[in-house]
Amino acid sequence: MKKIIFLLIIITGTTSLAQSKIEGFIYDGMADDPLPYCTIRIYGTKAHSTITNEDGKFAVDSVFSKDSMEVRHLGFKTIKTVVSYFEKESKLKLEMDVSVLDEVVLTAGKDEVYPYKLLARIIDVYRKSTNTTVSKAFLTMISSTRNIPIEHVEGFYNSEQNLAKGILDLRVKSGRFGQNRSFPFYSLDNTKILSDFQLFGASKQILPDYPGNLSFNAIERIYNVKIDDCISCSKEEISISFSPKVANGRLFNGKMLVDPELLMIKKIELLAVDPITNALASINPDVVLTPKEIQLNIVFNPMNPEKIQYLELHFQMGYRSQYVSEIIDSRTFLYFFDYDTFFENPYFTKKIPFNNDYDKMIALQASDDFWETNYQFPKSIKENKSMDFMKKKGFLINFNNYIPLDDLKYTRPTVISWQSERRLGWEHIHDLSTEENEDGTLNNNPGRNITTGKTYDTPFQQLQSKPSPKDKENINICYMVDSYIGENGKEKIVSRTLLDIDSSQFSYERTKNRLVYFNIIFDIYEVYRQLAASRITENTTFDEAKSIYDEMYKAASTEVKKMEKETRSDSDYEGLVKWNNRIKAKLNIDNFASVK
Repeated sequence: MKKIIFLLIIITGTTSLAQSKIEGFIYDGMADDPLPYCTIRIYGTKAHSTITNEDGKFAVDSVFSKDSMEVRHLGFKTIKTVVSYFEKESKLKLEMDVSVLDEVVLTAGKDEVYPYKLLARIIDVYRKSTNTTVSKAFLTMISSTRNIPIEHVEGFYNSEQNLAKGILDLRVKSGRFGQNRSFPFYSLDNTKILSDFQLFGASKQILPDYPGNLSFNAIERIYNVKIDDCISCSKEEISISFSPKVANGRLFNGKMLVDPELLMIKKIELLAVDPITNALASINPDVVLTPKEIQLNIVFNPMNPEKIQYLELHFQMGYRSQYVSEIIDSRTFLYFFDYDTFFENPYFTKKIPFNNDYDKMIALQASDDFWETNYQFPKSIKENKSMDFMKKKGFLINFNNYIPLDDLKYTRPTVISWQSERRLGWEHIHDLSTEENEDGTLNNNPGRNITTGKTYDTPFQQLQSKPSPKDKENINICYMVDSYIGENGKEKIVSRTLLDIDSSQFSYERTKNRLVYFNIIFDIYEVYRQLAASRITENTTFDEAKSIYDEMYKAASTEVKKMEKETRSDSDYEGLVKWNNRIKAKLNIDNFASVK
């Protein structure tokens, strides 16, 4: 009997110490509605934070039953509980933090000048801030028309932020995206729009201005500012609202949730209807994009108000071409986490001038291990529906760690990753565009129903230039090398062989031998990449890995020069056959049999 009791004690103790995954929902206790973007802090052997998604759902890995958790949401009382609560319950309900405005604030609010002076004092404090914070960032974005998904993007970034200037830098670490085959639309680089926005600085920014961008005199002259009744504010908070005296499209209206004693901002909500914006236009001359409405929310971290927690951008625009007129809704959510830490930046053995984040995402690693380890919150119902749609009627980039061959004609990337089952064709390295039929649809399109204008509204072609027949051949190939911490907590190093089409130059001589020649060059670099990968061990540091890949890249470049000489740049058929056989022996690829 004693043995049984002893075993039960051991089992119970082991269970309480076992790591597990928990998930649940945070709800408004009064309205019984889910609360999006609640801040959740886990306290245990390792403290970490997360947030709920737009459905109020959260998920946390590697926690113990006895760990405690704290849940915060603006307008609600902070609640603390133990992780084990969610082992039996799926919902945790928060109680509204209802309070009455302090009499001093009410009295001051009757003074028409007071709201202006308070707002000016707060802006001055933030404008003088010089502290810069580095962090990781996670982005999700969905664009749709008539509730039909047309774009789905996810990405991890390294970021720098400042209270005065907002986002100073966003550098993509890994990303993946999906497109609707029948309406391939790209979001105009919303990360650049958000990075351009000045929180408390004056500049000629893309988005409209708001009081944080103006002087006190300008605010008094062009804005109505007042203190609102706010039943959801805590006793330390008040809501300051502002609206332009004359709407001109270049000014946001909105409100700030602030602590008037500490001169601290907790949330900024901005709205502009029929806005006039700078530098927002389609790169396709046959497409007109007209901004209809912009909503921008900036929320500061409740546990560290000097840091931005997330930005939420809703962008509604009119899309008009010769054949199509639609209203497009684009929603971007950018969440900052793990402050004062950052991802290792990907390394390239040769510089690639990427056009934009889409282009760079195609080149970067997107291993499942990395995404599973770093994913910040569960996909929402809307995100899952969008993803299901892309799987059926669109295409997905990097979700399978590469671009499907059949989808190249849709994405028209300027960078291609080497794949054993994909041989380069003339359509890949010369003309990734398609020609228009008389009815406005596009050739070589299995959907046969694309009516978005003469060309896709895509940023990929923005900086591309076609080489002239006299241009000297210059095939730009490099290795992408990246490092990340996997689910087992160990550093992993991954790599890709990339062909930079945009900065390469190919002759217009379209023969099979010529195409075989280009493929062999690509294959030679891949052979040496695999050799470099074989030298990486569990103890290899990222700096050591970069040196190994640099060494192998130089060796591959030397081998390519030898091949060029022995084949006389494809003129010597016997030399070409000899090198093709070498590739066949190394990679089990017969380019003469595979290339068409």
